[in-house]
Amino acid sequence: MGMYIQNLQLGLVENMSYVTVLADKTGRLVLKVLDVEGRLAKTVIANINEGKQQLELNMGDLNTGRYVMNAFSGDTFIKSIKFDKE
Repeated sequence: MGMYIQNLQLGLVENMSYVTVLADKTGRLVLKVLDVEGRLAKTVIANINEGKQQLELNMGDLNTGRYVMNAFSGDTFIKSIKFDKE
């Protein structure tokens, strides 16, 4: 299984958002946020423990607009999530 993004309280983001992660072992979660032009706007790296946990994501430094967040477990792609920043 590896790591799994269970859900993301995104869709519409103001400053703080939360992501729920399930992992079968400890590992490193890398979240890369890209703008509509495909430019890297933000990178978040978190050490994940085994089991289920909720990560707090600070999105307050992003400009208003549409983004795509790509999640990686180490170098392995997990999921891509689109969201709008208010």
